[in-house]
Amino acid sequence: MPADRVTALSVGIIGAGPGGLALGIFLSKAGFRDFTIFDREDGVGGTWRINTYPGLACDVKSHLYSYSFDLNSQWSRMWPGQPELLQYFERSTDRHGLRPHLRLNTE
Repeated sequence: MPADRVTALSVGIIGAGPGGLALGIFLSKAGFRDFTIFDREDGVGGTWRINTYPGLACDVKSHLYSYSFDLNSQWSRMWPGQPELLQYFERSTDRHGLRPHLRLNTE
């Protein structure tokens, strides 16, 4: 391809769980705007949205479960529960402007 022709790329990310959200945030920080995060659920969070059974909590210490680029110093306990983890991923989604890139309820 000649150097003067630029091919526009569009990225599709499967899943709005922690990994998919992180990739979207990295793309956005790099200045890339043409990406879509697809998820079959009605919101972000992946496993933390789907699973809601009583007592569900992270088995990794909370400070290790934060994104390195979006640290959370407000965890309520060392091993946070499902509602708190889901809130963290929802806040990260909003803080990093990912909502326009989401296509939810998409199998």
